[in-house]
Amino acid sequence: MTTKAKAEAQVKNFELSDFFTMPAIQKGKKLPLTLPDGTETPHYLVVTSSDAAIARRTLLELSREGRDRDESKLSTDEVFEITQAGTIKYRSALVIGWSFDVPFSVEAVSELLAQNPGLAQEVESLAGNRSRFFAADSTTS
Repeated sequence: MTTKAKAEAQVKNFELSDFFTMPAIQKGKKLPLTLPDGTETPHYLVVTSSDAAIARRTLLELSREGRDRDESKLSTDEVFEITQAGTIKYRSALVIGWSFDVPFSVEAVSELLAQNPGLAQEVESLAGNRSRFFAADSTTS
């Protein structure tokens, strides 16, 4: 077999489905939770991608709310509070599950993220990192 024939034989034939991202995105990715002092816990959040339908719908909803609001009649503090609430709403929409014994709800996630801004930022960071949704789950932290 010639070198060219060997190279052609080793080329993988790709299917369109090899490029599909939605199955991994819909499944979500575990985000391990640590206590504020850094102590590891067995708990985690399941985070979906910023490309997922729920994330895109939430952004659309927030942009419509912003468009329809006349901020010229609001104080700086009111604009800040509305912006903060929108950020929590978006980040909460990215969380699709968790490991806690209490029932999962968007309201409970919102409270958790509002009370832990660092975790809220981690949720959005994971959601925006497309390659992490296709990497194998780590067995160590």
